[in-house]
Amino acid sequence: MNDRSVGVEIDATATWLEERGIRGAASLLRRVARQRDEAVHQLGLQSGSPAYRTDGAEPSAPRDLSAAAEAAMLRTDVARFQALVERAGWLPDQDAKRLWRWRDGWWELSHRRRNPKDGYHDTGWYLWGPAGSYDGEWVDPHKGPAMDEAERLITKHRTAICGDGR
Repeated sequence: MNDRSVGVEIDATATWLEERGIRGAASLLRRVARQRDEAVHQLGLQSGSPAYRTDGAEPSAPRDLSAAAEAAMLRTDVARFQALVERAGWLPDQDAKRLWRWRDGWWELSHRRRNPKDGYHDTGWYLWGPAGSYDGEWVDPHKGPAMDEAERLITKHRTAICGDGR
């Protein structure tokens, strides 16, 4: 299901959840995102700039304070959901040698056997991240140290990109 009405990042996360059999969380995420979008629409706000019109006119005033409160509450709910997923840490996949982690995007840590033809020069754990981050970098031969090193690399990447390592 490709639902662009809720946004690319939310749709990608919901699709990822559905692929792993977590359909309830996916539908909850989409429902909250749609409710957020409906509240923003009720306020008459333009997409891309939640508080201002994009045609150069003065900022639009909220027409309905209850809709503004609902939009704020739904933004908070989506942020809480993402924070909970981030705090969950490394989540195992159906594949016993693959782990997933959310930190402003999905990160994958998976075990590969040595095969120079495929680009795996050592047997061990490799890290993949969102675009512009790591793309199959060898981390460690053992799972525990690989998870620790992956956390360090993710924090390093986030510090370089965002200025914070949270």
